[in-house]
Amino acid sequence: MATFLVLRQLPGLTRDQYAAAHQAASDVARQADSSRVVRVREGFLIPSRGWAICVFRAESLADVTAVNQRAGVPFTEVLEVIELRPTEEE
Repeated sequence: MATFLVLRQLPGLTRDQYAAAHQAASDVARQADSSRVVRVREGFLIPSRGWAICVFRAESLADVTAVNQRAGVPFTEVLEVIELRPTEEE
């Protein structure tokens, strides 16, 4: 599975509205066809900029796009990204 960022420009969006939109995308992803697994990960709201960034895991950009469209959550762009995590020190 690949990692995708869904970028949203939503000026004036409140924390509660963002939480509801994030939940809507999660609900649609869970209801999706089992052959098209889409996982909604964390999300970030930047209220001072009117931006939100949601992190998804899926097989394709098209699958992530479809989930957001079915959820009715507006988005500006969907980008595939390379996820890097620091290695754990022993």
